[in-house]
Amino acid sequence: MAKAVNTKKITHAVVRMYCMGTGDCFIIKFFAGKKECFKMMIDCGVWSGKKEHLTTYIEDLKSYVDNSIDLLVVTHEHADHVSVFETCQELFTKNFKVKQTWMGWSEDDRLSKIKKWKTEHGEKKKALAMAAERLEKTVNEEEEKGVTKPGLNNKQIMGARKHFSLSLKSFSDLHVQGVAGNYKGALEGMRIVKKEIAKDKIEYLYPGNIIEDLPGLEGVKFYVLGPPEKWGEVEEEGGGEGESYTHNKELKGGDAFAAAILSDSAGTDTESILPFEEFYETKISSAIDLYKEEENAWRNIDNEWLFSAGSLALRINSLTNNLSLALAIEFEDSKRVMLFPGDAEYGSWCSWHKINWEGTATVEDGKHFTQDLLRRTVFYKVAHHMSHNGTAKRLGLNMMENKDLAAMATLDYGVIAPGWDSTMPNREMLSELLRKTKGKVMIMNDNDLFFDFHGQEPLPAKIEEARKKMSTKEMAAFNKAYNRAPGNLYVEYTVKA
Repeated sequence: MAKAVNTKKITHAVVRMYCMGTGDCFIIKFFAGKKECFKMMIDCGVWSGKKEHLTTYIEDLKSYVDNSIDLLVVTHEHADHVSVFETCQELFTKNFKVKQTWMGWSEDDRLSKIKKWKTEHGEKKKALAMAAERLEKTVNEEEEKGVTKPGLNNKQIMGARKHFSLSLKSFSDLHVQGVAGNYKGALEGMRIVKKEIAKDKIEYLYPGNIIEDLPGLEGVKFYVLGPPEKWGEVEEEGGGEGESYTHNKELKGGDAFAAAILSDSAGTDTESILPFEEFYETKISSAIDLYKEEENAWRNIDNEWLFSAGSLALRINSLTNNLSLALAIEFEDSKRVMLFPGDAEYGSWCSWHKINWEGTATVEDGKHFTQDLLRRTVFYKVAHHMSHNGTAKRLGLNMMENKDLAAMATLDYGVIAPGWDSTMPNREMLSELLRKTKGKVMIMNDNDLFFDFHGQEPLPAKIEEARKKMSTKEMAAFNKAYNRAPGNLYVEYTVKA
C-alpha cells in the first residue's frame, strides 16, 4: 500500500531578492506542493534611491504577496536594510498587513541596558555625523581656496582628500538620521517599522531560541544564531589569519576621536584629550600668525585630525553589523538549511558556536549543533554584500560542505556607497564561494564587477566558467530553480525542502 503523502508539509521555498541597489530586500514564499502556505519578508533597504525609482519595486512586492506578510524580519538598523520603509512609507503603512514582526534582542527599547547602550552609541554616531559634515566643508573650502601646496601631486592629494570625505559621509548616512545640529538618532525607517507597521507588537529574539510550529509552516524550524549577548563578541570585528578573509588593515582609536570631536564642538576644555603635553603648545603669537598668512595656508593642520575619523566610522559600522538578527531556517525532514545572517561579522559568527542548543537531538548535548547547521546549509544569503568581514572563514564558509550550496549576494556597483567598490566583493571569499557552489552564486547586479583587481577578468565570465563544473543533471536543476526577471527587477531561486 502506498504511503500517504502529507499535503500540508512544506515542499519548497522561493527566495526573491529585489534588485533596488546595494541593500537587502527579500521575500520568501513557502509552498506545500502548489499551495502557498507562508510569506516572509526580510529587510527593505538600499544604499540610495528616490521614491520614483523605488516605487516600481515595492508595488511589485505588494502585488506578489497580495498586500499581506505573515512574518517581517528586520535584521539591524542600517540604511541599506531599512531605508525604503521611510522612502516608500505610504506603500507600507496603507493596504499592507504584517501579521508578526521579529527583531534581535538589541532592538528591545524597553530594556534599561538597551536604552543606556543606545544613548552611548548614539553619541558616537552623532560624533561621526558631525565629523563628516565638518570634513566635507573643510575639503570644499580647501579646493575653493587652493590651499594644498602647488606641485606635481596637488590634484592627486586633493582627490584623495575628497574621496575620504565622501567615504566618511557614506558611513554617516548609513547610520544617522539627520546630521550635526539636526541629529535625530534612530533611523526613520526603523521607527516606521516599530511604530507604524508593527505597532510595537514585536518579538525580540535571543541566540539559542528555537521557533517551530508557526501556522502554515509545518516541518520548518527557525534557529536564532545572533545577535550575541556578550558585548565582547559584539565588538569583535575580525578573527585574524585563518579565521577571517584578508583585508588591508585594522583601524582603532574611534572612542578617543568621538570624545575629541564632541568636546571640540561643545566648546569645552579639550586639554585632557590633546595628543601632546601642554608644554609643547607655543605661546608666541607671531609664530601662530605666520600660519594665518594666505601663502602659508597649505602648512595649516587645524583640520588634519578629522582625517582620523575612519576608525570611528568602521567601529560603529561593525558594532551595528554584529547586532544583526541571524537566522538558520531548517526543513525538518531533509535537514536542509537556509542561512540568513543579516550583515553579521566575525564576532557574531564566532558566538554562534558557543550556543548550547538545548533539545537538539542531531548532535550530542547541542554543543556542536551550529557547525552541523552550517554543514547542512544549501542556501546562503551572503552577509554584508560580499565584504571581507561579512563571512567568517574557518567558523563559517569552510563548514558549508553541502553539494547543493547556492548563494545570493546583494551587491550592485550602480548603487553603492563611495569607496565600497574597492572592498566588495572580497576576491578570496568570492573564489571560495564559486568553488563550493560550482558557480551557483547569484549577484544582484554583476555589471562592472571583476574577479581580479586589474579589471581583466569580468565576473560574469568567471561565474560561467565555474558553472561548467556542474554535471548535466546539476545544471538542469539550477536552471529550473533560478530566475532573473526582465529589467533585473528581482532574482529568484527555489530551494527544495
